[in-house]
Amino acid sequence: MYLKKVEKNTVKQLADVMPFASGTWYRKMNSNGTVATNSNGHTLYTCMNHKELQDSLKNKEFTRVEF
Repeated sequence: MYLKKVEKNTVKQLADVMPFASGTWYRKMNSNGTVATNSNGHTLYTCMNHKELQDSLKNKEFTRVEF
C-alpha cells in the first residue's frame, strides 16, 4: 500500500469535515494502483505530518508517496 497526495479541492472538503486534523492529506492506494476503500466502498484517507510520514515509511506501513 502506498500514499498519494490529495488535490487541493479535496483537501478543503476533508478539512471542513475534520478540522482537528493537521498535516498533509493523502489517499491510501493499493499496490496495484487502485484506490483503497473500506468495506462500504468509501475511499480511505490519512492526514500526517512529516515525522508521522517518515515513521510510517520506515516501519513499512506504506511503501512510497506520490505527489
